[in-house]
Amino acid sequence: ELSTGIERALAAPMTRLVSLRPSPLRLTRHLSSQPSLRLARCFSTQPSIAPVDNSVTPAEIRASADRMLDYYCALQRPDGGLDGLDDASHYCKLPNALVWGGRPAQADAMLDFCVSRFLRPNGDFTNEPAPSHYAPAQKSLHWEFNDFYAYLNQWWITAGVRLSRNDFVGRAFEYVDRHWYNAATHAGILQEPLDMRYENCIFTSAHLGFTMLHVGEHERARLIGDTIVKMVAKQPHMHSPALTYYNRFDDNFALLTSFSPDDPGVKLAAIVDGTKPDQCWWSLGYPVAFLAHLHSRTGEPSYLQTAEAILEFVGRCHEDSRSSIIAHKIMWGASLVGNLTGKPAYWELVRSIAGHIIRVGQAEDGRVLHWGWERGTPYGEAQVVDQTCEIAYWFYVVARQMEKAQAGGRYS
Repeated sequence: ELSTGIERALAAPMTRLVSLRPSPLRLTRHLSSQPSLRLARCFSTQPSIAPVDNSVTPAEIRASADRMLDYYCALQRPDGGLDGLDDASHYCKLPNALVWGGRPAQADAMLDFCVSRFLRPNGDFTNEPAPSHYAPAQKSLHWEFNDFYAYLNQWWITAGVRLSRNDFVGRAFEYVDRHWYNAATHAGILQEPLDMRYENCIFTSAHLGFTMLHVGEHERARLIGDTIVKMVAKQPHMHSPALTYYNRFDDNFALLTSFSPDDPGVKLAAIVDGTKPDQCWWSLGYPVAFLAHLHSRTGEPSYLQTAEAILEFVGRCHEDSRSSIIAHKIMWGASLVGNLTGKPAYWELVRSIAGHIIRVGQAEDGRVLHWGWERGTPYGEAQVVDQTCEIAYWFYVVARQMEKAQAGGRYS
């Protein structure tokens, strides 16, 4: 059973002392002159905790998400923007969360603001007018979004599809399709666009494939799914004691297993070392979720099998993968696979992550504050907004998946 590793891991003791542990991750981008160099520390540190009660229900998950949205909706102006928040990254996840949270009018007004403030004639979204189709200096103060350049764009495309925003969705998708889809590998790319120095990426491919499903590009979504299946099958250390997962690959479908220290790119999510805490667990969750959706669309068994293979890897990774704020995409993916298969281990994984976020991560005001965010800086505030609103979105989806599985006898 693929779920055996997850069941074993969730049954293991998880008692830890409260402390702040240093991150094993290194920011390998050559940015010594930029203040964001120090931000890898806050991105990848969090307090260790004692065990918490993770027996969450759909109602509790949904109520937690409502509190997250309540905080930011109280800041919304008539023009759709938020008081005190004027960076593109502040709005990345919130429109989709508002749609799923039953607040479509607020979501639509927010997209009005985003289109007016950030959309450029070429279909890109940037803080300031851009000199070309690739303008990281103008993109956002959130430095990860400058490397995962088209990531933010696609969040607004999918929200726009849900709200029939044909005033911008077409232009925005054409920009992403032209510059950030590699037809040679059927993959999403990052770091730089197709005419520059880029890397293929499993995580980025999943995000692009999910966008393709939204805009009706089903055949290309399947091609991207096939690439992900191929690259997960090529992983050499998912089942070995090394427990390592590689996200990046070249145009010959060779996994990139190491990088030079002066490589000009953010490599926090390029390699996941499952033996250690503080990894970019979210990079594993998106391909799980996308492949689950693609299986639902096509019925192709390999998509579901690959999604389960990734979850099985998570089950053998460090316990932090099941008790971390940034494992939220794993929670999302596990809920979709749980609803498809009915396997108890996936629901245990969902409850473990959701319970940790609610009992440990969420503050009284509704935001997800109790993690290693940098305090008192614009970037730190952007992280809080970004992660709180993304978790709200996933919480609404997860609660609904749980309810559907309960009604269908696939929940335990």
